[in-house]
Amino acid sequence: MDRKNSLLLDIDSGEGFLWRVPPMWDDLLDLVRMEARRLSSMYPLGDIAVIMRSDNGWYIMFPHAELTKEEEESIMWASMSHYGHRWFSALIHDTTLRVSKKDEKNSHEPFLREIIELGKI
Repeated sequence: MDRKNSLLLDIDSGEGFLWRVPPMWDDLLDLVRMEARRLSSMYPLGDIAVIMRSDNGWYIMFPHAELTKEEEESIMWASMSHYGHRWFSALIHDTTLRVSKKDEKNSHEPFLREIIELGKI
């Protein structure tokens, strides 16, 4: 059993009922933290969650998680992350997040917002 996968989640503002606010004007950090803590309370995702801000939303990364590919995909489907990201990741059995600017005006590279220790409130 190969347990080498971390968990990467893409959360887009305006996507789904929980994140329904205009992109780049949202202040959803508390909800993003809540999602990271919710998932970490249900699954073994390591000791930290890295929260990043992207153009249209947020990234949550669990770099110390050691999951099988099947576990990673199952947890992605249990998350409140972007449906398209989950679907494509499951389709190709791989996961990635954008690290550069888009070819659009006002785009920016994703930036670190905070690192939270899991298991602590």
